[in-house]
Amino acid sequence: MTVRSAKDVKLVVKPVFFAMEHKYYYEGPCRMSSGDALEPGFDAIINGKIYEGMQKALDFNLRNDARFEVLEPAVIRTTDDWDIKEEWFESALADDRIVDFYLVNTAFGANTVIEEFALRTKKPIGPNPFKMYGQLAFASSVRRGADIIFSLSWPELKDKLLCLRAEKALRTANILLAPRFGGDKAMAGGTDTFDSLCLARDTFGTNFRYVNVHELMDYLSPLPEEGNHTTPGRKTMNVTPEEIAWCEELAESLMADASESQIEKKYLVNSLKAYKVVDKVMNAYDCSGFAAPCPDACSTRRLNEEQFTFCLTHSLNLERGVGSACEYDVTSVLCMILEMTLTGKAAYMGNTLPAPLGPDGEVNFSDPKYSAPIEGDKNNLYLVSHSTPCRCLHGFDKLDDFALRHFALDAGFGAIQRHDFNDDKGQVITMIRISSDCKEMFIGRGEIVAGFGYDSDNCNGGFIFRVADEHDFFQKHVSFGLHLPLVYGDYVDQFVFIAKRLGLTPVVA
Repeated sequence: MTVRSAKDVKLVVKPVFFAMEHKYYYEGPCRMSSGDALEPGFDAIINGKIYEGMQKALDFNLRNDARFEVLEPAVIRTTDDWDIKEEWFESALADDRIVDFYLVNTAFGANTVIEEFALRTKKPIGPNPFKMYGQLAFASSVRRGADIIFSLSWPELKDKLLCLRAEKALRTANILLAPRFGGDKAMAGGTDTFDSLCLARDTFGTNFRYVNVHELMDYLSPLPEEGNHTTPGRKTMNVTPEEIAWCEELAESLMADASESQIEKKYLVNSLKAYKVVDKVMNAYDCSGFAAPCPDACSTRRLNEEQFTFCLTHSLNLERGVGSACEYDVTSVLCMILEMTLTGKAAYMGNTLPAPLGPDGEVNFSDPKYSAPIEGDKNNLYLVSHSTPCRCLHGFDKLDDFALRHFALDAGFGAIQRHDFNDDKGQVITMIRISSDCKEMFIGRGEIVAGFGYDSDNCNGGFIFRVADEHDFFQKHVSFGLHLPLVYGDYVDQFVFIAKRLGLTPVVA
């Protein structure tokens, strides 16, 4: 049992080396050589050199990268007897249960065997990325349903393999959901999430695990002798005194590391208890993501009574590579898993809207205490805001500066992190969202032009970004939903590739 991070996903690659060897000396329309090259045994020498070259390419491109696991190659030696042996397929497909991708070295003369191999597995296959006729050995296989990925270079192939790795993360994920009412959608908040979680599961392979939000909130205190109110007499995953002490220590560490801290320690500990409880349940169910129904849970008044929110839970989950979304937005959880696995950076989600401009040409916030002066062109502006940024937006291997503030304006509870997005002006971002009917993927590109809300409390920190064409962006965005999970960097082409592999129509803005 463990929490499963996007950082830990490995793509398992199985090399299969097909070779062709002539058993006799002869010339004719299948021989393209002369002299010693026609002698029996010469092909084996050449094949050995090609095999050595493939091994070096694997060492340089994949074996030195922790995101990949390269299995021992299978070597299939065909001959000019043109026989086809079952043992060859048994060898090549021996690891099919765990393989994610077959890297195939093709050979002229082994075409029929290669084609049958491609049709026997349902796993994706990629020819060795040389600009040679060998890649065309799969033309018929593609037409017959084989999953073949073609590339003209190793960098292109590796880029596509990282997309497959993201696809694997989505396909193998378990998502912890804490509904108050129905399991598919909350009553308020992320109601533009998937219309059916059964459909999402059937489309992407993602599985869902459930805990009622009332039971989850009961876990915030040590287990009474008689059991929790909602589950009397049962042994449940309540926080322990030792875990509360751990939360106290983490609170002190976070307050010491923060560039600013505007929350009382007791309220920070309350939010960390929620993080610890969610972590325990995710660990028990081998989960990769979490979604909480913020408005539905808020209206119970239990968040107010316990004096916490789930905001910090989402931030801490994201910076360890675990998808985590507020407002029961399950779609955002899946999108963030894709983003983080592909890029090695934490994702961020928020309310995403066209930026309204006032008479002075500046962004017109509803609250006058917010401002985001825009330098230069004020056309084609969008904004995104929420209370769940984290410290790893630039990569999981580094921690950004952050501030600690609170969500509740009057009482001061509900720990939130703040990131100063003004430090990231000029940063290109990529946003994605899957449609509620699991048919399309919105893919957008933007550039940060100004941050806002760093000094504020509540759910309102974020940034202004510029898109290529606000009208085009909006007309495409509006049928996907309020939240557009984003990641730093330009990955539009990669998500177009991923969308098509998932059976989704890419909608690019």
